[in-house]
Amino acid sequence: MTEQYTQTVEVTVSSKTKSMQWIGIISILLALGFLMLTIFLVWYFVFGMLVLLAAGIIYIHFYNTAAQEYAYDFSTMRLIVVKKDLMGKQKRILCLVYEDIVHFGIMDGLAEDNDIVACNAAHDAGVYQIVYNNADKVRRLLFAPDDYLVALLKERLENRYIENCSAVTNDNTEDNQ
Repeated sequence: MTEQYTQTVEVTVSSKTKSMQWIGIISILLALGFLMLTIFLVWYFVFGMLVLLAAGIIYIHFYNTAAQEYAYDFSTMRLIVVKKDLMGKQKRILCLVYEDIVHFGIMDGLAEDNDIVACNAAHDAGVYQIVYNNADKVRRLLFAPDDYLVALLKERLENRYIENCSAVTNDNTEDNQ
C-alpha cells in the first residue's frame, strides 16, 4: 500500500464568482467618486462613500476566497482535504480519520446543505462520497478522486465500499433526525 498520495482537482470559477470581482471594483471606484463629492460639495456623501467602499471590499473578499483547486492527501492514518483559493492561500477543510468513515462509494442523489463539496460540481460524473461520523452526526464529503486514489481508499476501507451509497445515506439521516 502507498504511504502517501496527493491528488489535486482544479475548479472552474463560475461567471457569478467572476462578476463579484467586477462589482467590487466598480463599487470601490464609485466610492472614490463619492469621496470627491464629499470634498467639494456636501459632507453627507461620506456615508454613501463608506457604504460603497465596504460593499466593494466585501465583494472582492468573497471573490478572493473562492476555490481554485482542492487537494486530497491520502496517508495511512487519514484523508486530508485542502482548499486553495484564488489568492493561493491553502486551508484545510477536513481531516478525516479512517475509523470515522461509515461508507464510501459513488455519489447518487443530490448534494445537501450540510455536505462538504470538494470538487468542481456535485452533479459531475465520477463524484464519490464518503459518509462519516462527526460529533454524533452523519455527514458526507463529496469529492472527485482519480482511479488510483479510489483504489487506495477501497483497499484501506475494505468492507465499507458500496457502489451506490444513496440508500445508505438516506437511512442514516432518517435515524439521526
